[in-house]
Amino acid sequence: MADYTHVLVATDLRNDYFPVVRKALELARRNKARLSVINVIPSVPYYMGSGIVNDIEETLEKQSQERLEQVKKLVDVPADYHVRHGSAKIEIVKLAEELNADIIVIGRQDTHRAVELIVGSTAVGVLHRAKCDVLIVQTGKQNT
Repeated sequence: MADYTHVLVATDLRNDYFPVVRKALELARRNKARLSVINVIPSVPYYMGSGIVNDIEETLEKQSQERLEQVKKLVDVPADYHVRHGSAKIEIVKLAEELNADIIVIGRQDTHRAVELIVGSTAVGVLHRAKCDVLIVQTGKQNT
């Protein structure tokens, strides 16, 4: 296994983030690596109306901050925390490059393969775009 100096873990607003954070912490501890945590808030389409969009964005921002506070309670190594807006697969890779992360740890949610083929999964998108190693942690059972 490679020696990693900087681990980037991607979290989201679902409740299955714990195994992903735990795996990233294991890697950071084992390698005495720096840990960064990212949570990407999806863009809300503006055709929904500006008042609704602002309300949705404020709610997502609040939930993101609350989730990061929960993650901070789990992390027992020095870490920095980032919130980005936009496409998760793009923002995660962009931050990894900015921080010179050696590895991205990301979860793969329980999605039906047909949905994944049409929409694509964030984990697969990150895997194909990243210039560093990517560890995909299975969260939940996989449907076929």
